[in-house]
Amino acid sequence: MRDPVRCLRLLAATVFLAAAQSDEVHVSAHAYTPPQLRLSVQVQLVQLEVVVRDAHGQPVSGLKPSDFEILDEGNPREIAAFSVGTRAGSKPAATGAPSSAANPSSSATPPVPTLRSTLLFFDDLHGAPPELQRAQIAAKQFVKAGLGPGARAAVFAASQGLVLDFTADADALTSAIEKLRPHQRISENGMQPCPRITPYQAYLIDNTTDINALDAAVQEAQQCANHAQGVPAAGRTRLTTASSTNPTVMAVKAQASATWQQARQDSITTFEAFDNALALLTRAPGTRVLLMVSTGFLSASLDADREGAVDRAVRAGIVIDALDAKGLWSETPGRVGETEESLPIETFLFETSTIGSRNDAVNAVMQEFASGTGGLFFHNNNDLVGGFAQLAAVPETTYLIAFRPDEGGAAGKYRKLKVRLTAKSSDYVQTRPGYFAPAAAAPAAAPEVRPLDQQVMAPDVLAQIPIQLTQKVGKTDKGDPTVSLLIHVDLAALKFTQRDGRRVQKLAFVGALLDAGGKLVAAKEGAMDFALKQDTFARLTASGVNAGLTLTAPPGSYRARVVVEDADGKLASLNQAVEIPQ
Repeated sequence: MRDPVRCLRLLAATVFLAAAQSDEVHVSAHAYTPPQLRLSVQVQLVQLEVVVRDAHGQPVSGLKPSDFEILDEGNPREIAAFSVGTRAGSKPAATGAPSSAANPSSSATPPVPTLRSTLLFFDDLHGAPPELQRAQIAAKQFVKAGLGPGARAAVFAASQGLVLDFTADADALTSAIEKLRPHQRISENGMQPCPRITPYQAYLIDNTTDINALDAAVQEAQQCANHAQGVPAAGRTRLTTASSTNPTVMAVKAQASATWQQARQDSITTFEAFDNALALLTRAPGTRVLLMVSTGFLSASLDADREGAVDRAVRAGIVIDALDAKGLWSETPGRVGETEESLPIETFLFETSTIGSRNDAVNAVMQEFASGTGGLFFHNNNDLVGGFAQLAAVPETTYLIAFRPDEGGAAGKYRKLKVRLTAKSSDYVQTRPGYFAPAAAAPAAAPEVRPLDQQVMAPDVLAQIPIQLTQKVGKTDKGDPTVSLLIHVDLAALKFTQRDGRRVQKLAFVGALLDAGGKLVAAKEGAMDFALKQDTFARLTASGVNAGLTLTAPPGSYRARVVVEDADGKLASLNQAVEIPQ
């Protein structure tokens, strides 16, 4: 008869015991979080992910540490570590691996890509339906072409929040993007057709008392009234905006105020959604990128909201890229179907002279988000597919550069950074524009670090306990890739103690996936407590037991690491290469 204890599985956080009496084997499992090791000599480094692009926006490879210069609050910093990440299938890049300060140029190309979590934030509260539809088409084409190795994406809409959680499943992402619908609450033409007061013009009237903006609306309102009353052009009188008690002037101001308040509330709602998206992305693994897809919106008088979003992104290490869904922006003077003669001259001149400033005003929030976090702003270009590829795809070449911060700097204070190339060229550097000075190491006692924890991150193999490791790559019900690690333990080699007529022992397991840089990508921990009767003990020491840990990770190449420890402190560990296909 098949021994059911051999079918034991520790899956995610759920344990299934398919045999042996419940009072003989107790099984538990949970997510593994490694303790922060405190070393006798601790060096704090600030690490930057740097992308160098040419004039066409393509990543530049082949650079060395000597090609970069770091300025921390204007003061040069020495590069303490340098490595190069190369996307699979890209052009060969200058090699590099984390190196010591004494020899930052010693290098070797990491064989696995950096994990990248990208949140696609669609601002469906602004812009006309055709603009969102063009962005959807481009986003779907980009996703179908592939996010790139080690990349996952989530879909988030300003009107409803998270649409699809992080996944590498292109079909699921395409379906989520396809379901997006516009929820524009106020047209760019304003709330009434005559006079037409755009949100930008309404802002100028309601906040800056711009006399030209007000006069343009008043003259159009007066013309609308004259048309309605049938007053011939020869008999019309010009209404001056100085007549602040005039009903027409008062009505224009009221319309402008209502229009601006609606536009302002839409902007506040978008900022709130953006903060929720940042909070979600903060918990994602690897390099974090928020790609904002929007036609832009007015953020004037909302400085605190803009600066707060940038601050939260920088603290979380999130880069914000922005894509202007308007594409190649162009706007002819006047209005479609109307000429200078059909509009009051004041209205025509105002609208003609403010075309550029209105576009700049709605784009300002995207420009500030990108420049404030080291991202890119893709605009004035109809190639939205290329825009997604440039902003959301894993760059073919990235440079990881680290330096030691000023020990005398105030902890928690924001410090401006600039990374530039030592040689003059048309290439430009993309990286975060600053960092928060790290706090000094707390004098509190170091957390307990078990020998098991120390072995999880170690590269060597231990054989104090006979174990074997097999693996299987699969997918969850949602299509996310998984790796199941099956650990077989030979119990005959373990020392069991006698207690109340039972054979007692305990095994602790950790299964982990590590990238080429030794960074922990995913890990689970489980335990088996044995209190075996004599006949069960005889069977299990003859057959051994299996424990399975299932881990979820993006496609890529990893090192699977398993560590087993018994109650007597004996340890065993094994390594295996794992390849999760795209």
